[in-house]
This record gives sequence, structure tokens and C-alpha cells, in this order.
Amino acid sequence: MTKSAPELSIDDVRDRLESTIHTAFEQDGSTLVEALPAMGKSYHAIKWAETTGKHLSVFTSRRELYGQYEQWCINRELDFHVLPAFHHLCDTMGEGYSIENDVSEVYDAGISGAEIHRKSKQYFGSKLPCQHDGPCQYMDAREFNPEDYDVLIGHYLQAHNRDYLEDRYVAIDEFPSDAYFFDPTHNEATRAVSNYLKAEDNLPFENWKDLRYRRHKDEYEDTVEEWKDELGFYSHRDTRVQLQQNPGFHAHAPLLTHAGLEFELLGNEWEYAELGSGRKAVRSPEDEWTVLIPPPFYAAESVVALDGTPMINKWRLVLGGDWVNHETVLEDDQEKRTYLSEVLGLRIIQTDAGTKPYESGVHVNTQSDGALLESVPEREGTRPAVITSKTAKEIYRSSGLDDYIERIGHYGDLKGSNDFADTDLAIVIGSPHPPENEAVERWAAFDGESVERATDEDGQDLRGVDLDLGPLGNALFQDVVQYEVLQAVMRFGRTPDKPVHGATVYVHTSRLPEWVNPETYLEVTTWSNGMQEVVETIKSSKKWPNGEWTNKEIAEGISIGKKQVCDLMKELDEEGYVSHCRAGRGNAYHWSNVKLESLAEYGEVV
Repeated sequence: MTKSAPELSIDDVRDRLESTIHTAFEQDGSTLVEALPAMGKSYHAIKWAETTGKHLSVFTSRRELYGQYEQWCINRELDFHVLPAFHHLCDTMGEGYSIENDVSEVYDAGISGAEIHRKSKQYFGSKLPCQHDGPCQYMDAREFNPEDYDVLIGHYLQAHNRDYLEDRYVAIDEFPSDAYFFDPTHNEATRAVSNYLKAEDNLPFENWKDLRYRRHKDEYEDTVEEWKDELGFYSHRDTRVQLQQNPGFHAHAPLLTHAGLEFELLGNEWEYAELGSGRKAVRSPEDEWTVLIPPPFYAAESVVALDGTPMINKWRLVLGGDWVNHETVLEDDQEKRTYLSEVLGLRIIQTDAGTKPYESGVHVNTQSDGALLESVPEREGTRPAVITSKTAKEIYRSSGLDDYIERIGHYGDLKGSNDFADTDLAIVIGSPHPPENEAVERWAAFDGESVERATDEDGQDLRGVDLDLGPLGNALFQDVVQYEVLQAVMRFGRTPDKPVHGATVYVHTSRLPEWVNPETYLEVTTWSNGMQEVVETIKSSKKWPNGEWTNKEIAEGISIGKKQVCDLMKELDEEGYVSHCRAGRGNAYHWSNVKLESLAEYGEVV
């Protein structure tokens, strides 16, 4: 007996969400709240602060999202403060000053914006331009008491400041991606280590190469262990001004040195290092370094992570702990399906397209995409909005396919966006496919795990729908690909509390989560090059549109012969685009136009 779909309303969902968020903030440590898009999870975090009177810090991705939080705070009469950002408020940056590049170099070397201002004479020999008429407005903006505000609003990176965490509850709105990554090149990392070792008397190595080859010698074991034991959280940063004049200086040199001492080889040639306090480093087979430096979230009263389609392993890593609580608003896959169809009013129509990895643009199929883009306005009576890859977006523009599109967005520009909330007809075309070394192998390495593609019996990598990266690798891949496709689908018709809401969304890729059940499946067929030649020949002839054509006449001057022309004309005849009679020498076919002008340019959709 088939399980019936549960009854679910937007009020039910939001009541559950409110209860879940209250429970999450009451728990010690970090809690991940899984709540699909359009539930109002960001708003309910602010509502929690107003209801409980607790001090809240919210960290999110883009400044344009701050306005939503500001308005919610105003509506609920909460005192709020937007945290000052160095690049946004400092007039030295972005104003065309000649010193700007020098400031950027010091900042990129791991010195904070505040430290740059405090020691500007030591770094640059004079005050910064923004300090000539008094304190920089950035430094002025830093002079506030966090206790005076119910809500602090800032970017993920600003969570590194303990003043914004202590005695406060923290909400992290959506996954911070690589915000807590430090990505030096191999040369930058090794130069920084070598530079540091020249000044560090407590380690017996002269440079990076010396450390690399002699770190495991028994004679150095006690010295190395003593150096590591003395490292605290802040001693992983080197801020000695005298060293900053040396080429290759970086404030994270002690952390990089620690990583060099700890690296262990994984099965897929990646290296992994555990650095304490949630910090980890990995090194790819191509010598690309990444250091994960989570903020000191342990200083907060509690931390609540808000995400629609979360990957628990990745959240645990960026939160810097060994464990994260996990709370869900919807109980199971059936409730998720009900939420999509009944609460959000989404009609999902999926085509028979394959995976369609569109990140690079190499596999963009303008014929198949064109057939669907032509068909949808005829089926629905209006042009659709489209979300696809950034590369495909440019290809559509250059090929004229954007004539069929009302508006277009791309993967990677959707997080927190409500630009398509009022759109009720859309197509999601193709799937993101970021480099597996970044999206899968690197994240697995942070967990000390090795991930590799499975191969077939001939030793060839499995691809497309057969792609297999093992349990952890598949989960990491799905987190980037399947859930980004789902997030794109759920960008449309996001007004569940309005009388008329919802959207019809065509999905032109197979990369949807398995629990999503499309309402309908479509088959997209594209015309062959021969068919396109035949139709173009007929429509460009002097006898168009009321004449008659034989197979021989059509075949003259094109790349296919009379027999293939005849087969293609019979297809058009069966679909009612042309008609025929047989007459003359050899009882030849004579073709006449019926409605060939209405034949779609790219193909048909059934």
C-alpha cells in the first residue's frame, strides 16, 4: 500500500522551524538546522533574538543580504549594528591611491586591517591617506561596544573576532563555503616557512626543504615536540614587523611550518595535517596547499548553522569541532516532497537529458537546449527565466538562444538571492561540475580520507550517471552538484504565504536528488544536420512556400543523398509538416508544404 502524502501547510512548517531554532540555540556547542529554502529560517533567527532577549551575532555571505536582517531588526524593535569591514570603509582602498597595492600586499600577508592602521608608519613610513585628516572611518567604526546591540550583522570572516562571539549566540546563515580557507601557492607557502625558520631559533631546520627531509629524524623529535607544545592559538601568527620586510613573509608562517611537520600521506597522494583547535591543512598531489582556519566559535554561548541542503561533514569541519548536532524541520523525504509540491506549489518537469555538466562549457548542447527553449513558450504561453552555468549563459547570448529567455542567472550567484522569487516559469539547464580536486578530494582530505574515481574493467574512469567516488566522495559530489540544482529549482515562486504562488520549473539535467519526484518527464529530440539541411533547402527555394519538391531537387547541393532525403521527408510527412503525391517518371515523390514554417528550429519535445 502506497504511503499517502502528509498534510502540510506553511504555518505548520514555520511553527516547526521556530521550535527547532529555539531548541538549537539552547543546546551546547554547535547545531545544524536543516530547513529547505523559503521556510524563513533567517527571519526566525531574528525572531528568536527578539523573543528571548538574547544577544545574537549573524554571519552571512554578501552585504546585500544585510539589508534583510536590518529591516527585520527594525520591524521587531531590536538594536542592531552592521560590523565594519576594512575594504568597504577604508578610503585608502579602492580610491586609486598609489599606496593601495602596498597595503594590499601587507593585508594578503595575513596582517589585519586594524593592525595595518595602528602600525602604518612602521609598515609604510607614513600615515595612510585615510588618516591624514583624523582617524580612518574604518577604525572609528570599530570603536563600539558589542554589548550595546541586540544583533550584530557581518560577514563569515568577521567571526574571527572574539569580541563578536563572547557572551553572544551565533547564527551562520548558509554554508560559508571556502571563507575559512587560506590558499597559499606552493611557492608562497614554502617561502614563508623558509623565511620563518631563519628567524626561529627553537627549530633545527634551515629552510623548507631541510624541514621536509629531516623532520622525522629521531634526533629532532624532542625539539620538534617541545616547539609544538608551546604553540597556542595566537602564536600560530607571526606579526614581527622586522620580518615583514623580508620577501616571502606571511603571518601564518608558524601555522604553515606546523603543517609541514605534521603532513601525512593519504592513499590518493593528498597529504593531511591536524593542527589543533579545529585547524587542518591539506596538500594536493600538485603541491597546492589549503589551510582551514575556523573562527573560535567555542567562545560563543552556542552556534546555530542554518542550511537548506546541508552536508554534515563539511559543516562539522568549518565549525571547528569533532561533533555537530543535527536538527531537521521536515521528518523524511515524503515530507520534503510535500513541501515542494503542496507548500511551495512547485511543478517540476524533468527532461530525459543526461547529467549535462555545464561548468566548463565544453559540453553545452545548444541543439538540445534550443529545442527545449523553443518549446516551453509554446507550451506555457510566455518566455521562461533560466538558470544555467555562467559559461552556458554566454554561449546562449552569442548563439541567439537568449531570444527565447525572459531573464537568466547562473550557478554560483544564487546564495541568499531572491531575484527570482516572483518568477513562475523557469528552466534549470545543465548541472554544475566543479573540479573534483576542490569539491571532493580536498574536503575528504580535511577529514583524513582518501577519495578516488572508480574505474571500469578496462581501467577507464566512470563518468556521467555512472560516476562513483565511494560513499564519502559521492556525498561530497552530491552536495555541490545535486543540491545546487535543487537550490536553483527552489529559487522560483518563493511566495508561499501569498494567495497565488508557486512555479513551473523544467529541469534539463538528471542531477536532482533522488527524493525529488518530478510531476512529468519529457523527451527532447533534436534535428539531425541532415534534417536541418533539408528544411533550409526547401524554405530557401524559389518555389517556397506553395510549390512542390522532389527528392532529387532537395538533394542537389546538400551533403546527403536522395535516399536519406526521402527518409527525412517521410518523417516530416508523418508529423503533418508536409504532404506528398506520387507522379511522373518512376512514380517519384512530390512533396508539398503544409506547415513546415512552424517546425521548430532545433528539435521537438514530447
